[in-house]
Amino acid sequence: MFGNIAEFPPLIDPKDERPVASPRLPLSRALRGELIDCEEYIVRKPREGTTQWLECCAGPARDGGAISGAVLSFANITARKKKELTNDSAAQLRDFIYRENLAGIIHSTIDGRIIDCNDAILRMFGYESKQELLGIRASQLYHDPVDRDRLLRLTAQLGRLSEFEVCFRRKDGSKCWAILNVRLLAAPAGEVGGSIISTVIDITERRRQEETLRESERRFSAFMRHLPGVAFIKDLQGKYIYYNEASSVQFQMRPEEIVGKTDEQIWPGENAKRYRENDEAVIEGKRPIEFVEPVVHADGLHSWLIYKFPIIENGKVLLVGGVGIDITERTILEDQLTQARKMEALGRLAGGVAHDFNNLLTVISGYGQMALEGAGVTPTDRMIMWLQEILNSSRRASALTGQLLAFSRRQAIQPTLLDLGNLLNNMQRLLQRVIGEHVELIVNCGAQPCRILADAHQIEQVIMNLAVNSRDAMPLGGTLEIRCEKLPQPLPPPAEDEAAVPLAVLLQVRDTGIGMDETIRPQIFDPFFTSKEKGKGTGLGLSMVYGIVSQSRGKIDVESIPGEGTVFRIYFPEAEGEIETFIAPRPSTTPKGRETVLLVEDESSVRALAETILARLGYRVMVADSGPAAVTLWDARQGKFDVLLTDVIMPQMSGGDLAHLLRGKKPGLKVLFMSGYTDDMLASHGVLAGETQLIQKPFTAEALGRKLRDLLDA
Repeated sequence: MFGNIAEFPPLIDPKDERPVASPRLPLSRALRGELIDCEEYIVRKPREGTTQWLECCAGPARDGGAISGAVLSFANITARKKKELTNDSAAQLRDFIYRENLAGIIHSTIDGRIIDCNDAILRMFGYESKQELLGIRASQLYHDPVDRDRLLRLTAQLGRLSEFEVCFRRKDGSKCWAILNVRLLAAPAGEVGGSIISTVIDITERRRQEETLRESERRFSAFMRHLPGVAFIKDLQGKYIYYNEASSVQFQMRPEEIVGKTDEQIWPGENAKRYRENDEAVIEGKRPIEFVEPVVHADGLHSWLIYKFPIIENGKVLLVGGVGIDITERTILEDQLTQARKMEALGRLAGGVAHDFNNLLTVISGYGQMALEGAGVTPTDRMIMWLQEILNSSRRASALTGQLLAFSRRQAIQPTLLDLGNLLNNMQRLLQRVIGEHVELIVNCGAQPCRILADAHQIEQVIMNLAVNSRDAMPLGGTLEIRCEKLPQPLPPPAEDEAAVPLAVLLQVRDTGIGMDETIRPQIFDPFFTSKEKGKGTGLGLSMVYGIVSQSRGKIDVESIPGEGTVFRIYFPEAEGEIETFIAPRPSTTPKGRETVLLVEDESSVRALAETILARLGYRVMVADSGPAAVTLWDARQGKFDVLLTDVIMPQMSGGDLAHLLRGKKPGLKVLFMSGYTDDMLASHGVLAGETQLIQKPFTAEALGRKLRDLLDA
């Protein structure tokens, strides 16, 4: 094996892979009298790059009992050791696979006898020991035994299976979903049949998550399908990438007819342009915004409340989402509610109005009686004074009815430049009647004009609602103070609202009523919330106040202490510009005429007054007390009239119908309507369209003469 002892390479101890020290060498130990029985050593030859295993036996050589040398024998066991090491590695690998592998391994015969398994499969199926699992048939592990038959059939055809998904049954009966890699093993020599070995990966949790996700998707799909409004997602180019099924009901368009298209390809041009502008506002602002957008339906144009929001990732807007509901009916109901609230307030005013009118009628009838009795004997200057008082009282009565009619009128929202101080001063008498004499009303307006841009009728509604609330909070009386002022230092706009402007005008309503505690105060602006007894409050008054203030770009705060009262503070942006003021024209000579007038009025006293005025102004007047009588008179005179002066609302035939009939006989006939009703009531009779001319009752001789002359000269 080696030429001589000098060529013998160093022996290496296999236990620590280090060279054996000289005192521990077999030769040294044998010379010390030790008998060595077959120890193993490693020998490496660096030049040859080989490693060998040697087995060494050694013992002392004796001469007459004394150690004279040593006998050593070496055997090359390299081949045997390599085989042993290979077997050891395989055993370690098998032990790792069977004991420490997270995936389960199960080995069974074709006929279903379980041969072996690893610890992971025991944990997976809930068995405590291998012996327990080996005692059952493989088919019993399957939730549906048919799955094993299918697995055997496919394995027999293909020889192996990859990622075969199957549902097992745990020991406790629960389901265990798994993915299998299966291989068919041939039977050992001398045996029949064969076996299959499978690696098993538990995917139960994954399947549960997938099922949860599918269920979530089903619920989301059902939610979106039954959503009472629309929901959509657009990309940054305005193309719809999602639309819920509400489109079929609302617009008679299936979602697939919308997805992939832009607004311009779906909606009318002006609407599409508005939608895209709103999208851009959301994208640029990177924040949700609420819009009211017009949408064309089969039955006409509807109003939709649309809430649009950006879908942002890593600080970048990727998509625009939106949800919306049809608020057409709600808008109509809100308008009806507003009108109902006005009517409620007007009902409370009835007593106060009767009181004021009785005072005015007392003045008119008193001076009228004195003028009648003193005709011809009373000095002219005193007679003029009495008649002037009669006229003044009638004007005050007209102003009072005008204020009431204006308050009750339905009108479209028309923001205008107005002074809160003027508005409050004009409403003061009306407010006192609403709240009653048991509540002291104080109105304070600052020296500076409080200019805001808002709808005057809506602001009146805000003040009226707050005043009524305060009155209800003071059943035994108290003080209501309403004031407005321009703030010396405007309030900064909310930081989250980039389009907001500073708030510089304050409207404050303070009462000394019962107040509210902290459980009520946060809810007072919620729709349908009321702290009043059942049947004594709609819960909509303050929500309407909040909506009107928000629509006017304002802000409302409330403070309240139980037993001490409540204060509402409303802040508005200050508006710029000059408020138009009406300057009454100087009295002048009433223009006269010589045209022929057909006068139609069912009220005899008004008819007689109008006839007298027109006759004094030089007109030829023919009178009728109804629409049918006017038609008879028209036909008798063959339509030889220059102008029709008619009341609007009359029995048998309205003034609008009469005008339409006579214009059919004489196109271009000039018509002047007269009425004491509000514009919205007259609109229902079709007399305010186009170039319709109207004079409101009560009117003076000068007003009637000028209105008629302007119409004839037009």
